[in-house]
Amino acid sequence: MGKEAAANATPSPSRKLQLIDEFFMYSLRTAVGLKEKVLADMFEVSLSSVSRVIITWANYLYAVLGSVPIWMTREQVRRHLPSKFRKYCQNVRVILDCTELRCESPNAITLHCETFSTYKSHTTFKGLIGVSPSGVVTFVSRLFTGAVSDKEITRLSGIIDLLEEGDEVMADKGFLIENLLSVAGAKLIIPPFKHKAQFTKEETEQTQAIARLRILVERVIRRVKEFHIFDSVIPLTLAGSINQIWANCCLLANYQ
Repeated sequence: MGKEAAANATPSPSRKLQLIDEFFMYSLRTAVGLKEKVLADMFEVSLSSVSRVIITWANYLYAVLGSVPIWMTREQVRRHLPSKFRKYCQNVRVILDCTELRCESPNAITLHCETFSTYKSHTTFKGLIGVSPSGVVTFVSRLFTGAVSDKEITRLSGIIDLLEEGDEVMADKGFLIENLLSVAGAKLIIPPFKHKAQFTKEETEQTQAIARLRILVERVIRRVKEFHIFDSVIPLTLAGSINQIWANCCLLANYQ
C-alpha cells in the first residue's frame, strides 16, 4: 500500500479518524497550541479520543525522530564551523543551555517544591539543549523538575559521556560544570568575567566571538518555543507524554 493510500485508509472500527487527520490533530495541539477541548469539538470526537491521539502520535514521532542520530562527530563539527569563530572557538563541540516550560502545580507539597523554579517563580519542567556551532540541535535531554540546577541536569543528562578529550563546551556563566567536563578531558568556554576597569582588545574580541556563537543556542530555543503548546501552562494530564513532545519539538527544529 502506498503512503498516500495508507494515510487515507478507512479507519478501523476502534479509530474514528483517518491517520492523516490524527497527525493533523497532533500538529494543531503542539504547533498551534489548541486545547484538547477545542480539538474534541473541531473533530467531533470525545475528549478521551483526543488524549489518546496526542499520546499515540507523541510516542510514534519520538520513536521515528529519535532513531536519527543527531550527535555530530568532531570532524563534522569542524567541517561546518563558521570561519569567524575559528580564532577563539575552533575546538567547540557543543553549545549548551537550559530552558524551562511552565507546568501545572501539583497538589502534593513535595512535588510542588521539586518543580518550583525560583528563576521563573512558577512550577516548571527544565530541559538541556545542545547545539553545534553551525546551529544544528545535536543533543536534547529529558525534562527535569524546575528545582534541579543546570549543573545537575548536565550531570544526569548523559552528555558528558559523549564528549572526547580536547573538546570545548560553550555555556553561559551560570553553568558551573568545569569539574564535570574535566572528567572527560573537555574544557568549558564561557564569556570572560570582568576583573578590571575594562577588557583588553583581545578579551573584547573574544567576548564578542563567544557572544555571537552563544546566540545560536538561544535562537534554537526560540524556535522550539514557537511550538505554541509551550505558550500556556503544561497540564499534569500531559506529564506522561511531555518528554516525548518536548523532544519532538526540539528535533523538528532541525527541519525548519
